[in-house]
Order: sequence, then structure tokens, then C-alpha cells
Amino acid sequence: MTSVPSLLSETHQCPVPGGVLYLNELGSGPLVLVLGGISGDRQAITGADDGWWQGLVEAIDPNQFTIVTVDYAGGNGESEVVSVPQTIAEQAAYISTALQELGWVEFHAVVGGSYGGLVALELAQDKLLNFERVAVIGAAHRPTAQAVMLRALQREFVRLGDAAGQPERGTQLARALAMLSYRSADGMDQYYPDPQDAVNYIESRGLRTVQRSLPRARQLFEVFGPALDSYRIEPYHIEQPTLVIGFASDQLVPPSLLHAFHEQLPDGRGCHIFSSTYGHDGFIKNTADYAPVLKQFLELPCS
Repeated sequence: MTSVPSLLSETHQCPVPGGVLYLNELGSGPLVLVLGGISGDRQAITGADDGWWQGLVEAIDPNQFTIVTVDYAGGNGESEVVSVPQTIAEQAAYISTALQELGWVEFHAVVGGSYGGLVALELAQDKLLNFERVAVIGAAHRPTAQAVMLRALQREFVRLGDAAGQPERGTQLARALAMLSYRSADGMDQYYPDPQDAVNYIESRGLRTVQRSLPRARQLFEVFGPALDSYRIEPYHIEQPTLVIGFASDQLVPPSLLHAFHEQLPDGRGCHIFSSTYGHDGFIKNTADYAPVLKQFLELPCS
């Protein structure tokens, strides 16, 4: 297993319109932008070997690449902006501005998971930055009806909590429902033989999110969620070589959608679907399974 404890991460505070974005830089070599999920922050991969997406180093070795991670504007990190981005394009614009501020415009690759996959596609389409290749994990060109329905219910939980004078509880339940949608039925059965333990698990995840910051937790459902629902991109706009990865048990971004997306890409380099007991969260939990495919994609010439 690749270990990176000898490497130090450098934090950059980049001015953007109406605020500042925080980015981390780790490693040496060609730049690879790594964009995580909706609730992720820039501590995805760390020099202390304790990042929440640390398994990704098996594919993106910081001894070989300079890894750039971001605290999303309006997300769960230190970035602060007056105007929280209402769309994926606005989030991508903040990140693009910050990277250009640092003089980083030539990238070996952008790798995005879930929400970060959509931001990666938007950055690739925008072309203000030059990405040699694109890899998306658990993300496609449009949302499914099921994903939109689930996020609508999450927002309704937040509204009902407000109406009942219990905003924390409403947001906690919204996050619990989100956690349920991220996991597979088989996986929850396997890991929680006592179903009440499964209930306690998703409740605890919701509580942790609320305790971190209620205003920012609300934004995940009231702002980031609608941005996911409204996102559409024409696959033919993604001209870079593009790798697509997904999971058979993902109920938010199912294999059928990923295959349809890949078929429409001008330069698709494979749509790989992996078995997972974790559903959509396979992008975090199953790095050991897909890392060899991603590593090969990053290391092979794209011409």
C-alpha cells in the first residue's frame, strides 16, 4: 500500500469574488485535481495518511503527482464566500478562479467523485483550465428521477423541521435519508444484522453533520441538492479522454446511466462497473477495487 507520511501538505488561501477558497497541495510532479463528494473537504488525501479518501493514493501517488484538493465554496470546510454557488457551473467557476490565481492552468488530470465528478465535467467543458484527461466516479451527465425524488424529500425534512421549531432535527433527518440513499440494501443487511443498529448509524451520521455546522449542513440540502438536480451536460462537450467508474449497487447513479453517458463521450476510455456492498459510497469505500484501473488510465499516454 502506498504511504505518504513523509510528505507535507501546503495550504493555499485563494481570493475569489466575495471571499476566499482554501486548497491543499500535496506531493510533486504533474498536477492532478481531486474533487470529492458533496460533504467532502480538502482533507481527502493528506500527508498524515488520514484523509477521508486516502485510499485514492493507490492510484494517484503523491510521490508521482502533485495532488490538489479543495474546500468547496459553501461546503464543509474553511472556504468562505458571500454568494454561495447555486449551480455546479458557479462552483466550478470559483475553483477555476482560485487555480488560476495560483498559476495552475495545466493539469495532468482531474478526478472527481459524486458531486465532484460533476464539477470535474464542468471544468473540463469550460476549458479555462487545460486537463489532459478526466476521470469521474459515480457521476454522469444528468440526474436520475430517483435521485431527484430523494433530494426533494431531504429538503422537505429541513422545511418540516423549521415549521416544527426543530431545525436541527429536520436537518439531521435529511442527512440520515441521504446516508440511506448512499448505501445498498445488501450492504446494510450485511453490516448491521440488527436493523436498529442501522437506524442508529444513519441517525448518528445526521447528528454529526448538524453538530459540525447547522448552516452549512442546511446548504447541502437547500443549495447543493438543487444544483445536482438541475445539472445537465452534453457528453460531446467533454473532448478529453474520459474514464467512467461506477458501482452495481449504486441507486443514485446506476450503471445504466453511466453506460449511456460513456457511449456518448467523444473519447471514452472505458466504463468500469464494480461490485460493492456500499452503493454510491463505493467511490470512497472501494478504492482498492478501482484504483488499478484509475492508475493505469493516469499513467498511460492519452494520444
